[in-house]
This record gives sequence, C-alpha cells and structure tokens, in this order.
Amino acid sequence: MVTTQTSQTPPPPISDRQLNLTIATLGVGAIASILDSTIVNVAVGHLSTVFHAELTHTQWVITGFLLAMTAIVPLSGWMIDRFGGRATWLLSLSVFFIGSILCGIAWNLNSLIVFRVIQGLGAGLILPALMTLLTQAAGKARLMTAMSSFALLVQVGPILGPVAGGALTDGANWRWLFLVNVPFCVAGIVMALKVLPRHTPSAQKRSLDIVGLTLLAPALVALVYGVGNIDATDGLAATNVWIPLMIGAALLAGFVGWSLYDGAQALIDVRLFADRGFSVANGLSILSGFTMFAGLLILPLYFQAVRGSSIIESGLLLVPQGLGAAVLIIFGKKILSSVAARWKILGGFVAMAVGTIPFAFAGAREMTWLLILALFVRGLGIGASTPAISAIAVAGLPSDQIARGTTAFNIVQRVGAPFGTTLVAVILARALATAGSGVEDIAGAYGVAFWWTIAFTVLPVALTFLLPAKQVHSTH
Repeated sequence: MVTTQTSQTPPPPISDRQLNLTIATLGVGAIASILDSTIVNVAVGHLSTVFHAELTHTQWVITGFLLAMTAIVPLSGWMIDRFGGRATWLLSLSVFFIGSILCGIAWNLNSLIVFRVIQGLGAGLILPALMTLLTQAAGKARLMTAMSSFALLVQVGPILGPVAGGALTDGANWRWLFLVNVPFCVAGIVMALKVLPRHTPSAQKRSLDIVGLTLLAPALVALVYGVGNIDATDGLAATNVWIPLMIGAALLAGFVGWSLYDGAQALIDVRLFADRGFSVANGLSILSGFTMFAGLLILPLYFQAVRGSSIIESGLLLVPQGLGAAVLIIFGKKILSSVAARWKILGGFVAMAVGTIPFAFAGAREMTWLLILALFVRGLGIGASTPAISAIAVAGLPSDQIARGTTAFNIVQRVGAPFGTTLVAVILARALATAGSGVEDIAGAYGVAFWWTIAFTVLPVALTFLLPAKQVHSTH
C-alpha cells in the first residue's frame, strides 16, 4: 500500500506578545465548553422538573453530549492535518455556537437532547485543536509556560461554573444554561479571526482513514456508553454494561491492528505510544480520573448531602479549589520554572491526596475553614499537575505527529478518566446503600469514598517515576 507522510508546515517562531495573545484567544473560546459542562451537570435535576421527565431520560442531556463529543474526537487529527488548526478551531466554535443557540430554543426534552448532540460535536474538536495550536505557537522551549498560562485561563470554569449553574438553576429561565455560552463563542471566533495565523498545509494531503474511523468512533462510543451504565447494583454484570464494553474492546483491538498495518494513513498511529513521555502522560491522564475528577464529582454531593448546602452554596464552597490552582499557576511559573515536569506532577498528586484527607475525617462536624483550606491545597495540586501532564504528552513528538498525538491524548482522556470517576461513584453508592439514614451515617459513607480516592493516588504517584528526571521544563 502506498502511504504519504503529511503535516502542516511548521509556523515560524512568534514573539512572546503574540504567544500571549494566542493563549488568550484560545482560552476565551475554550471557556465556553468548560463552563457548559460544569453548568449543565448541576442542573440535570432541575431539567427533570421543568420537562416533567424521569431522571434516566433527562440524563441523556449529558450522555448525548458526551457520546457526540467522544465520536468526533478521532476525526480531529485528520481535520487539523487536512485543513489546518485555525480552520478546525473556527469550525469547532461555530458548531458549538449553533448548538448552544438551538439548545436555548429547544421546545421539549427530546429536541434538547438532539441539539446537545450538535453541541457535543463542536465541543469534541475544541481541545485537540487547541492543544495543536498552542504547541505549534509555543514550540518546545515555551511549551510548559504556555500550558500553564492556558491552565490559568480555564480555571474560570471550575471557579464560576458551579456557582453560575446554581444561580441559573435557582433564579433564571433554564434556557440561559445554554445561551450563556453565546458571548464566549462570538468573542472566541472574532479573536481567532484576528489573532490566529493561517498555516499553509502540506501539499501532500493525508486521505481520510475510512476503515479506521469505522472502527474507532463506534469503539469509543460503546466504551463510554458501557462505563456510564455501571451502577452499584449489578456493576459490570449488567447487559447494558458488559455488551457495549465487549463490542468497544473488540472494535478498538481491530483499530490497533489496522493502525499497525498502516500507521501513516491511520487516524492515529498507535506507534506514538512507543514514546515514553507520551505513553506515561496518557497513563497519568487515565489515573487522574480516580483522583482529580472523582473528587470533583463527590465534593459538591458531600456539601449538599452532609452539610445541607444549596447548589449555589456548594458551588461557592468549591471556589477555593479553583483559586488554589490559579495561585499556583500565577506564582509558580517563575518559582517552578526550573523544576522538571516529573516533580510537578508528583507534587501535584500528593497535594491532591493531602487536600482530600480532611474530608475523610470530617464527617458532619463543623470544620468549614479546615475544609476550605483543604480545597485550596487540592487546587494547588491540580494547578501543578494538569499543565505538566499535557506538556509531556506532546513534548517528545515530531512536529508532523502533533495533531494525531493530541487526538490520541484526548481520546484517552475521554474514555479513560470516566472509569475512575465511575468506580468512585459506585463505591459511594454501595456505601450509602448499607449506611443508615442519619447525617453521621451518610457522612461515613462519603468518608469511605474519600479514603478510596486518597488510596488511588498511589497509582499516579508511582507512575511519575517512569518519567525521565529531566524533561519538559520551561525556559521562560
């Protein structure tokens, strides 16, 4: 079989000022999708009331979005190679913008679910295009600095998302849950048209891998769907869990074989995982689901179920975590500039574990200030580890593989991280099922989930030692 090597023509180095403008442009566009996920997640119960529907039906507002976002990710690398990162970025924001408008004018629950699928198709392209554009603009020398600066911008989502979701749920029409995205999309599109350079793609065009797409897209959808159906009663034994997982695993194995047969033409060349930094970063991305994302799931539930907080109050109580990440990114850029990514990731996961310990002990006792401090420490850990993991994932890849590398990294995030979140959710559900109805009993069940979250930190901490001691630290 004849294969062609394709790539986008690498852009020339840009000034620090232009890099900062690029980061701001990408950040404004990305905030829309980040805010959307946090806002809608806290409003599912409210939407059930609005549409007089069962929660299992309303949950498809989230599930449909997630499945569409997962299905489109495999196409992102080919689209970036074929049309350029700028064009893909503008397309992703435009589709997300249209989806948000349609969600805002939805006339019933089924139409809202359909429009959320459209929204998800746009959202699925945002992060791969962003990582490619950011890597190309920064170059390897400034990659860690760029990732840290971008991570600071996206902390707006975790800080404002839960609060905005609670406020919009309690005090505004449900349509604003989706229309709030519109100004960010418009600003992101306008800024991208003015700031992002046009990159000339290579004369050699990589054709779309139809076989790979036919194998990989349904594989990812089946895996995410199966994981999402795991519950505390039947676990993996439920037919709507193990059948999709088996189908997904079989299709994924088929794609791996196809990619090994013709990696140059495949949507993703699985031989990228031979790069040590890339493979370890993907492993860390999966394991972050057990520590980082599981914590984000159960913390607001803990404040509401054990401490009687409203949705808005629980959102406000989570603000210190976002502030901790922002503080680390702002002040840690210079202080930690000479520290290798390996140690940033290690310190970040340890900080997340330390910040979770008080919740395991707290129960229903009045320890608000200690818990706020603990959340700030968790935020420091998130701020230290997240940009470093992203930077390591692409730092060792050749320029012509960056688009497909970021696609693979995002696929692992979409499929891998939910495993950890689901497992902790099942642990919590089983603990609640055997607990009494008193507040202390419920608090004890949450304590079990928090201890498991802490224990799972051992896995990513151990994995960091597989990284080289000196790798990916900023020169700025």
